[in-house]
Amino acid sequence: MLPASLFNKTEFAGHGTASETICAALRKAILNDTLEAGRALPQSELANGFGISIIPVREALKHLEAEGLVAFLPNRGATVVGMNEADILEYSHIRALLEEQAAGDAVRNMTRVDLARIEDAYDAFVEGVSGPDGTVKSGALNRAFHNAIYAAAGKPRLLEMIDDLHNKLDRYIRGHLLIEGRKSTTDEEHLAILEACRARDADLAARLTRIHILDAADISVKVFRNKKSQAKIR
Repeated sequence: MLPASLFNKTEFAGHGTASETICAALRKAILNDTLEAGRALPQSELANGFGISIIPVREALKHLEAEGLVAFLPNRGATVVGMNEADILEYSHIRALLEEQAAGDAVRNMTRVDLARIEDAYDAFVEGVSGPDGTVKSGALNRAFHNAIYAAAGKPRLLEMIDDLHNKLDRYIRGHLLIEGRKSTTDEEHLAILEACRARDADLAARLTRIHILDAADISVKVFRNKKSQAKIR
């Protein structure tokens, strides 16, 4: 059965269509690991849980399929998509290339207002979030810091591709934030990128961004590998 929290926390009133609301609820549950990889998503159970017809459920699942978060499998229907180590590393290398370009372009076009937004995003990440949702929220703050930089590039299609990769990888790449002391290291790496932005050194900002992403990906893969090993032992 699907977790009751998926349905209890979803409100349809206010804005958007039913399919958009369901899509947002399922996306959040997948990215937060409430719905883990391999979990079946029966359309009838989703419709009953949300209290609506199957049509908007099907539309939401098709949208999530396009995002790479859901797949329709023979004899199983809609299922949450998972990744293996090779997938994570390949996507991370593509992400590093795109974000390296975005960071360089951003610094070359950066205004004082852009820099102020980046500094605010940096401060927000440093302050961080404690509690049971700390890692998830730190992941969002980390993403906000990088996006604040890339926004100055003025290349919406590039940013759209980066955002798509984030959606696919988020469950896995934030694993490095679980390691004790890693948050401080990430703060230092972010500060180095910020200082490159302040110095208007586009090449340095681009290079530091690429290294930062690939290092985090390597560590996250190790965390992912350890979690799989522990699951097998159990």
